Amino acid sequence: MRISIDPAAVDPAELLERDEFTSFDVAVPPGTTVAELSAVLGSVGELDALGEDLTTAHVRVSVEWLRQTAHAEGADGAWDEQFEGMLAHAEGRGWVEGGTVRAHVVEL
Repeated sequence: MRISIDPAAVDPAELLERDEFTSFDVAVPPGTTVAELSAVLGSVGELDALGEDLTTAHVRVSVEWLRQTAHAEGADGAWDEQFEGMLAHAEGRGWVEGGTVRAHVVEL
């Protein structure tokens, strides 16, 4: 699963590869700064970054945002089952906290 965040876009957040449950990241355009990403996350989640380095940053993505967005795009009960499996895996690794799941930030 991938979330694309483009600070220059009118609608900066887009859920991509929603049926891919073996990876999870937030993709940003090259050169995006911590401040730019943080400013447009909104209901998607919140940035967890040390300083200005996005290569080591994570986004704590709202599980509710993921569900709502996926269902608005046609996800069904089978999607929910696979998503719950992904969350269980992430929880076992300590990546789920307070209604959020941690995603790596990558530049694309």
